[in-house]
Amino acid sequence: MRILIVLHKAKKKGGAVLQNLKMADAFKDKGNMVSIFAFDSLSLTKNPIVNFKIILKSLKSRIEFFKPTIILSTDPIITSSLAILASRKKNIPIFIRIGAVYDSFYAARIVERISPERIFSSLFYFLKYALNRFSRLIFKKISLVVFNSQFLKKKYYSIAPHSIVIYNGIEKPIKQNVRTKLPIELVYVGRIEPRKSIELIIESLNILNEKKIKFKFSIIGNTLQFSSYWKKISQLIVKYDLVDKIDLIGEIDNKTLPSLLSKHDILLFSTDERNFPMTEGLPNVVLEGMSNGLAIIATPVAGLPEIINKSNGFLFEPKEEIFAEKIIFLMENKEIMQEMKLQNIVYISNHFLIQNTVEKYLLAFKKHKV
Repeated sequence: MRILIVLHKAKKKGGAVLQNLKMADAFKDKGNMVSIFAFDSLSLTKNPIVNFKIILKSLKSRIEFFKPTIILSTDPIITSSLAILASRKKNIPIFIRIGAVYDSFYAARIVERISPERIFSSLFYFLKYALNRFSRLIFKKISLVVFNSQFLKKKYYSIAPHSIVIYNGIEKPIKQNVRTKLPIELVYVGRIEPRKSIELIIESLNILNEKKIKFKFSIIGNTLQFSSYWKKISQLIVKYDLVDKIDLIGEIDNKTLPSLLSKHDILLFSTDERNFPMTEGLPNVVLEGMSNGLAIIATPVAGLPEIINKSNGFLFEPKEEIFAEKIIFLMENKEIMQEMKLQNIVYISNHFLIQNTVEKYLLAFKKHKV
C-alpha cells in the first residue's frame, strides 16, 4: 500500500503526533510506502483562509507526486477537510484516526485563547455544537472512522456508525525491569496544564507528608507552556513543604522516557473535568507506564476503565483523600504492587504493541477501502 498520513502538529509533539509517527515507521516495517504530510496547525490561527489555501495546495502537490492508495487523516476537522478537498475526483479511500474528544478539545482551545479563566462559557458550548455538526458532514465522505477507545466510539456512534476501535500501540522497551528499591518512587508524565489537575496529586502528597510517609515524586513535562498554572502548582508545593520530595525533571525526549519510567514504581494520572472539558481518548502515557513495569493510580476518565482493573492498578474519583489512600495501600502492600507491575508488562506485551496496532489498521484498510 501507499499510505499518506495527513498530520497537523503544534510546536511540541503531543501523544497523538508521536503515535502517528510510530505508526508510520511500523507501516514501513511491514513493506508499505509511507509519506507524512505535516503542517503547523498554529499557522491557521493567523490569516486562516490564506494559510489554509497554501496548505491545501501543498497537499494536492503531495498527492500528485506520491499517488497514495490510502489517506489517513488524524482528526475530523482540519486534516480530514484538507484530505477530502485535496483528493477530489481521485477516488482515494480516506480513513480518520480519532484519539480525543475533538469537538470539546478544539472548542476549549479556542476559548482558552480568548478567555482562559472562563473555559465553560456559552461560546465553548456553541463552538462544540458547531464542530460536532461540521464533523457529521466530514464522516459522510470518509471510508472508515477509527477510534482509539470504546469510550470514543460510544460517544460518537450516532454520527459515525461506520467506525471501529483500534487501541493505541507502543514500542516494547528494550529493558523491562521491575523496580524493588525503597523509598517508593511516584511519577507524573504529561503536559503541565489545568486539564491535567495536577493539584490533585500535590494535595494527596501533602496527606502522605503529614503522615510522615517516605516517598519521592517526579514531574516530567513542560512547565513553560502554561506558566500561570505551573506557578499555582509551585505555590502548592512550597505551601505543603514538599520541595525536597519532588524532582522536577522537565520535558524530555520520548526516547529517554522508558528508562526514566523504569526508575519509578507508580504512575499517577489525575485528569478530570473540574478545570477543563474532558478531551482524552486513551492516554498513551498510561500504556507507557504499564509497559515499563509501573502500577497505575488514575482517575476513571475516557478509555482507562477499558484497560485498568483491580489486578493492574486503581481507578478512583478525583478526591485527594482517595488518591492518597490508594498510594498508601500499595506502599503498605508491596507484594500486591509488585504483582500489578509484573502483570502490566505482560498485559501490554500481549495487547498493545505498535506492531499489533498497525496490523489491525492494514486489515481495516484492505476491508474498507472500496
